[in-house]
Amino acid sequence: MVTREEVLSRFFKIGSGAAAIGAIHILALLLSWYTEANSGAAIYGYVFPEALILSITGGLLAGIGMIAAYFAKRLRLLKLFLGGFTVIGGVLATLSPIYIYAIKLLGLSVNVHLDIGFFAAVFTGVLQLGVGSLALLTPVKEETVPTPPPVVTPPVRPGPPPTAEAARPSRAVTAKIVPAPDLEEAVCSICFEPIPVGEAVRCSNCDAVFHKGCVDTWVSVNGTCPSCKAIIVD
Repeated sequence: MVTREEVLSRFFKIGSGAAAIGAIHILALLLSWYTEANSGAAIYGYVFPEALILSITGGLLAGIGMIAAYFAKRLRLLKLFLGGFTVIGGVLATLSPIYIYAIKLLGLSVNVHLDIGFFAAVFTGVLQLGVGSLALLTPVKEETVPTPPPVVTPPVRPGPPPTAEAARPSRAVTAKIVPAPDLEEAVCSICFEPIPVGEAVRCSNCDAVFHKGCVDTWVSVNGTCPSCKAIIVD
């Protein structure tokens, strides 16, 4: 998926290429299209009114298609204008040298050889036809991507001022380390080693069990229970 601006850029690049090819095709009228077999005289494309009309019209249609596409509001119309005009112009441009050779010259039994201008006119006409077909065959599907609604932050209503009780800091929780001789099987919450029977101590706040030596060392450094962080007092 690409943005609309990227699609427009691609189509106008195609249109610019088609217009340039159409201009080159018109310039091919100045080249020698045929050479008369007997005299060797060069026959230029512009000497035939039919070739002049077909080639100029075919070359200009690519530019007209680009101008029409510029005013198109929808991408499908842009593709249709650009590709349609370019394809029609390519058909006329290709038909111009072939028509003169097959209808005018062979019909009049004129013995001629094809020259460089003939091949240049046919090549640019076919190239213009191919570019127009490319524009028509380019798939275009417009989709509108919904944009999320703006986040509206509700206004913050001022609440009641804090009371004296709420403003007063709460008192810290305190606890004591007390013996727990009744525990038969226990694991220390600090070193995670088994505690012999009768040697366990616990926190009076959270009932966490410790070795007495482990918890005494911890409290002497931190001053709190290792489990519930309550302040240990004597």
